[in-house]
Order: sequence, then structure tokens, then C-alpha cells
Amino acid sequence: MLLIAVDQNQTGGNDDEEAECGRAEGGALMAITQREWKIPGQKTKRLAWGFSVSVNGNRVKSYKAEWSKDDAKEAEAKALLHIEAPKPQASGITFSEAVERYLATKARKRTVSADIRQLEHLKSMLGAETPLAQITASAISAYKAQRLSTKSERTDRPLTAAAVNRPLALLRCLLRLAHDEWEVLATVPKIRLEREPQGRIRWLEPDEEVRLLAACAESQNKRLADIVTVALETGLRRGELLGLTWDRVDLTRGVLRLEVTKSGRRREVPMRQVVYNVLSQLPGAHEGRVWPAGSIRTAFENAVTEAKLDGVHFHDLRHHFASWFVMRGGALPALQQILGHATLAMTMRYSHLSPKHLRDEVEKTEARAQGRAHEALTPALVYSKSA
Repeated sequence: MLLIAVDQNQTGGNDDEEAECGRAEGGALMAITQREWKIPGQKTKRLAWGFSVSVNGNRVKSYKAEWSKDDAKEAEAKALLHIEAPKPQASGITFSEAVERYLATKARKRTVSADIRQLEHLKSMLGAETPLAQITASAISAYKAQRLSTKSERTDRPLTAAAVNRPLALLRCLLRLAHDEWEVLATVPKIRLEREPQGRIRWLEPDEEVRLLAACAESQNKRLADIVTVALETGLRRGELLGLTWDRVDLTRGVLRLEVTKSGRRREVPMRQVVYNVLSQLPGAHEGRVWPAGSIRTAFENAVTEAKLDGVHFHDLRHHFASWFVMRGGALPALQQILGHATLAMTMRYSHLSPKHLRDEVEKTEARAQGRAHEALTPALVYSKSA
């Protein structure tokens, strides 16, 4: 809306000033005012007719000594004719175009295939041809609310916080790139993620481990027992284990050299004797992939069912290794290096399993507290004896 207003500061509040106010079509406020002015170096004051106009925060004003009131009106009318309505901002790139640009940027990302699935989901929900600038905090909040009320097709239960957060986190990353690097987005809408509960830690008791390995040995997948054994004894992630190649197996030094990891950092994992025995006794030429290509998901799930284990997933084998490592007295910094955690904080989730971790700390503080109590009691005891 165009606003044309009287500039009271410029009029000086003179009671003799004349002003004519009105409204144009669309509700624009208009006024013609008269103000005092004087020529520098002269005391004589003169009156000048003119107008003051504010358009989109920019003020335009004009006063001339030679103008009459009618001249000011005419000038005002001409000014109004030259004022253009604000042009709509260009929509910029669409969400689909932003997705293509994001994928080109992340082409070398190891998990780009997962990003593609999430982005296809976001395009179907937010609209592939939606201008990126129209993906506002309000639109994202509506999408999030819809996801929170959705049930999983697989479990028929509400989506977990993680399932809600993963697409939102990816969208936030894309929008930040569009703002910070591509410079096609004026502002980044705020995206609030759901609070995720701390992940569960499931490990196998000795009898459960025996039952699982026995069920794996009976599987139609002849390498399942060997794969599960190595997983239990190294804590490797499934992708790291199944993608292992013989050139990364150093039987001489007894280590597994991992190049492609989740954190992007190379690491070496020492072999326990049982791991060395399994790998060294595998038949065939030790070249290329250690394990045959293909999914082991169905075979593993069948083995878990056969072993009558509750709630065990392949990733729990990694938790099993870490949990027993700590419970048998292993050091947390060493476990961090073996598991490939980026920070020790990620490894600390296992610290409560150590039988000595908190007990040692409590004993340290207990000794200090007893020492202070003894020091406080000593003067009182000396006084009582002297009495």
C-alpha cells in the first residue's frame, strides 16, 4: 500500500500552516502541506507549498517557493503516476532444482543413495515445483505435524523421532547451502527437530551368543556363522564388515585396515584369535571381496528367530562387542579408537556398564571426605584428652 503522509517535523508545528489531507483509492493517505523556509544569510522567512511521500519505507518530498497550493497538488498527482506498485519477487529456483544442485554437490557422499530416497519423499510432500522461497517455517511445521501423526507401514505405530528428524535434518542442510553458498535464499527458515531418546544398548548373554551362533551354523547361507562371529568379536558396522576386501586384511600384523568408514577416517581394528582363525581358514583365493556379495538380512533374521532371541538386530552385535569390552575392564579411549567414534562422548554411553568406572570415582571422593573429617576431628580429640 502506498502511504502519503504529512511530515510534522518538517512543518515545525506552525499554527498558521495550511494542510489538506485525504485518502486515495486503496486507502493511501495523502496530504498537501506548507512549510517555512529562508534563504541562507537572510532573516526573511517565506512559505513554500509541497508534499511528502513515503513509499515502501523510502520517503520522497518536494517543496518549492514558487509553488502555489494548486502547483503542489499537481506535482503530487504527477508523483503518484510515476510510483509503481512493488513488483513481486522472483520465485528463484524450485525445490526440485535445489535438490538436483544439492545432489551434484554431494555426489561423493558415501550415503548419497539414502539422501536421494529422503529427498524424493520431501519432493512428494512439499511439491517438486514449489519455489524454494515458499518453503517457509510455517510450511515445514505443517509437514512435521503431518509426519508426527503418521503411522509406520511396517510396524503400524507412530513414526519414531528419528524417522521424523532425518528428512528435516536433510532439508535444513539443503536450505543452508541455498542461503550460504548458492545465495538464492534470503533467509533460512527455522527447523526444530524432535528430541530423540538415547539409543538402546542390547548385548547377548553367553547362552544367547551360543544359541545365535548355532542357528547361524544351520543357515542356508554358508558364510553367515563366520560373518556373525567376526561381527561379535570386532564391533565392525555391517557395511564395514560386508564391504571388507582381502587387501585390507593384514594377517601378518593381525589387523583389519578400514578405509571407507562412517566417520570418513581410516582406522585399524586388531583381530582377536577367533577372528584370525575364521579369516585365515576361509576357502578360495584371498582376493577381492572377503564375503560373497548379497544381503544377509533375511538369513540373519531367520537365525535370530530360530535362536529364540528377542529384539536382536545386526547392529546389536556391535553393541555386544562394546558392552563386553567395557564390562571386562577395557579402557574407553581404546574402545573409541576401535569403534571409530568421532568423539569420546559417543563411547561414554557404554561407561555405565563398567563394574569399576563409577565405583572407583566414588571411592576416590570417599577417601577425600574421610580425610577431611579426620582433620576436623583431630583438634577436638586433643582438647578432650587434655581436659
